[in-house]
Amino acid sequence: MASILVSSSEKYSGKSSICMGLGKIFRDKGYKIGYMKPVGNLLIDVNGSLTDEDAEGIKEMLGLDDPTKLITPIHLTDSLIDDALKGVKKDLDERLLEAYSRISEGKDLILIEGTGGIGGGAMYNLSDPEIASKLGTKMLLITRFDSVYAVDRILCDLRIIQDQNILAGIILNEVPSDMMERVTELVIPFLEKKGIRVFGMLPLDETLRSVPISEIVEGLRAEVLVGADKLEEFVDNYLVGAMEAGSAIKYFRRIPNSAVITGGDRADIQMAAIESKVKCLVLTGNMLPSGAVLASAEEADIPVILVRGDTMTTIERMEELIGHAHIKQQVKLDRIVDLLEKNVDLRSIAESIGLEF
Repeated sequence: MASILVSSSEKYSGKSSICMGLGKIFRDKGYKIGYMKPVGNLLIDVNGSLTDEDAEGIKEMLGLDDPTKLITPIHLTDSLIDDALKGVKKDLDERLLEAYSRISEGKDLILIEGTGGIGGGAMYNLSDPEIASKLGTKMLLITRFDSVYAVDRILCDLRIIQDQNILAGIILNEVPSDMMERVTELVIPFLEKKGIRVFGMLPLDETLRSVPISEIVEGLRAEVLVGADKLEEFVDNYLVGAMEAGSAIKYFRRIPNSAVITGGDRADIQMAAIESKVKCLVLTGNMLPSGAVLASAEEADIPVILVRGDTMTTIERMEELIGHAHIKQQVKLDRIVDLLEKNVDLRSIAESIGLEF
């Protein structure tokens, strides 16, 4: 049986989407796939049981039937952290090894997802390199290439890993289009001279960053005023309507598929957003718009949602939602599979863990 631990330099680097994409690709090749996220850090309640949101999403999207308690055997609760700080002995290693053993039964490949950044869990001896060592698996490092300083993060990660033999290689993720040439000509050769294998780079992709309006409604705890039948439409960006109405239409039209956030009392901005055919109108301050605005939005098939918080708080929450969206839709799974197949040396990843491709 083969296995690989998908780790990352930082949070929101794309570990979950790449785990999901690799799982589908190898499953379609005929391999029996298993998946684990040993330490759950995005805890949610599902039917009265605590589980990890990423793990639950991957289990559902890949149609896995292993019990949730084995997929995520350890939960990162305040109690766990307090016990680690107090030096209280826990059976964490035993739980990890038992779950891994049972998940592995009848499987050809186990994908193991790390927790947050690569060093997360060190206080209770379950950082990603420590988990990889305990399970006897190699690591695939995902780094979000937001700037050239991502190279520094990669080199620091190697110092955390210590044993470079445990690292199968890396994937550079979310590379902006204007940096592709520099990454290809300078960054990848530099890393390879350092003995770091680069399996490929994935471009920054709006489909993967996008979020359905329904998740915005849920995330903002918003009330839907009109357009309830359009909530599965996707939003790629958000814009803030705080300018003069005369400038707003050009601004809104310049960036398509956007949600516009503005005060509930800014009827001029609201009408400009509707005229610009934005994807969604988010009104802050719990202030109802005029009947004319609602009628215009309904006629244009543009959802209008109302939130209690102020504009700044809403912007901060929207920043968390867009760009950090979980893959819960088939269109996103298909997109990450397509990106991996076109931009990553999947055969070399398979060979690094002893699989044919």
